[in-house]
Amino acid sequence: MTQATRYSAEQIKELAEATAGWRGWDLLRLNIRKAPTPWQLEDVSRELLTGKESVLDMGCGDGRVLASLADRYRRGIGVDVSKSRVDRARLSLPMKLRMRVHFTRASAHAVPAPGGTFHLVINRHAPLFPEEVDRVLAPGGVFMTQQVGNQDSRAVYATFGLERAYSPPAEVMLPGTLNVLTEFDYRLLRHEAYDVPMVFGDIPSLLFWMQSVPVPHDFDAEQDAATVLEIIDRLGTPNGIVTNEHRELLVMQKPE
Repeated sequence: MTQATRYSAEQIKELAEATAGWRGWDLLRLNIRKAPTPWQLEDVSRELLTGKESVLDMGCGDGRVLASLADRYRRGIGVDVSKSRVDRARLSLPMKLRMRVHFTRASAHAVPAPGGTFHLVINRHAPLFPEEVDRVLAPGGVFMTQQVGNQDSRAVYATFGLERAYSPPAEVMLPGTLNVLTEFDYRLLRHEAYDVPMVFGDIPSLLFWMQSVPVPHDFDAEQDAATVLEIIDRLGTPNGIVTNEHRELLVMQKPE
């Protein structure tokens, strides 16, 4: 019996409907495991902070990255275009941090802050606008971004008949940002990538991910249930659905 025969298309639709109500990437119900990676964004950020800095998180999502670093900076602001994510970030923020960590709804293209305000600008899987990064970053400040690589989860995408696993919009591609900031005389500190095995430990986690990314289009349980069954059949193991995680890191410093 194949992995897929344990499920029916109707069961996939029911699971998709149930997981559609999940919120945030830090939910305990999300069962994703991956091999060790050469960096974690929070660790790279901590290495750059001394406790005196002002930090901007562009595309802060649920705010967990900015909040986790709060013991290492003086003041932090997170911006995101999603009202629901900003609301979640505010509600999740511990009371003791609310005097110096703030979240606001805004585009990374137009941050509501004066020029030269921040010593560190963080961007995680969010659109890149290098001119705005340069505007808000203080002289000598550092910009760092982690982006999803174009070979992320390639086995899942291949099930949909796509050779290229991930085709990010032009505004989130690293080469353009690297070129612009290089033209602005920024110093390149790090430019790395990793590609490691990743496992969805259960089908609800796979479905939540497919609806959140989305893969490779706006997920439709009615339309895509058969493909999900094929993914389970092709990639399923006793330990879960096996694919990969591909990430790219860029860290650059503005001239003094």
